[in-house]
Amino acid sequence: MINKVAVFGAGVWGSVLAQHIAKQGRSVVVWEYFEHLVNKIAEHGGAHPHIPGFHFRRDIVITRDMDAALADADLILIVTSSKSVRRLAHDIGIRLRGKRIPVVSAAKGIEDESLLTLTEIIEQEIPAEKDCVMAFSGPSFALEVAHAMPTKIVLAGRNRRLLERTVPVFNSYPISVELSDDPTGVQWAGAAKNVLAIACGVAEGLGKTINTKAALVTLAMREMHDVVLAAGGTGETVYGLAGLGDFILTGTSTLSRNTRLGIKLGQGKALAQARGEINTVTEGADSVESIYSFACAKKLNVPLINAVHDIIRKGSPAETVLHALGF
Repeated sequence: MINKVAVFGAGVWGSVLAQHIAKQGRSVVVWEYFEHLVNKIAEHGGAHPHIPGFHFRRDIVITRDMDAALADADLILIVTSSKSVRRLAHDIGIRLRGKRIPVVSAAKGIEDESLLTLTEIIEQEIPAEKDCVMAFSGPSFALEVAHAMPTKIVLAGRNRRLLERTVPVFNSYPISVELSDDPTGVQWAGAAKNVLAIACGVAEGLGKTINTKAALVTLAMREMHDVVLAAGGTGETVYGLAGLGDFILTGTSTLSRNTRLGIKLGQGKALAQARGEINTVTEGADSVESIYSFACAKKLNVPLINAVHDIIRKGSPAETVLHALGF
């Protein structure tokens, strides 16, 4: 029975998931690295500075004390930026001292140097968690979940019994959960779609219309398919919630930070300015190097991914996305 959940990350998605879990009567402690965010939430009576109208329930504890967060926890939920997952997992592992607590990663990304998924990184840093780490991914804007909009998400892992024991933690209105035995494909799809969503935003920023976007989406799904299968994932994942579903969400809405970043780049803004104006993590810009490196190593034909990489890393013009489409 899962009674206490330790949520690592008080960002928008971590906070919304913590609230969702606590509403079911489970004990929830949220650990957050940034002291200023913890203080700001406390100073404003539980209001979150980045979620309009959102207030943490009084029974949710928000802390910077990792030991307190982990004490008696039955489940660990990691909802931080992908870049911080390895260090966080390392610090958690030291405190667990070999104790085995199931972990769910709701972060998205692939590590640049190792090309490991986040669940693989967690298992590497906490060897006792082998086969106990799951991925939580799918078309889910946090603000819509916060406003009780019906949302379907995938929980993926290799241990079916553990998946079935964990799913009740998340599977209550407005969230409906599907189970998957393909954590590799789910995570590569989640990382790739963030990169490809930037391309969608660039096209919009260039002022291109539905004709162009339809061609772009078609090519993007072809590239996601090739990347996910080359990584060991399945076609079912590519064309399910974690692939096609999440790409439709992220690549077609200005609620998406990656799409907004692409729009600003398409409008001719420099990367630093564009990221500064969004003022929050844009995982696609962080993931592009790993996705690009993997595609090169596997000799995949991915002109859109190459275009986003060149725009982000080399400062190539936004029109590079149109060249990828053959224009």
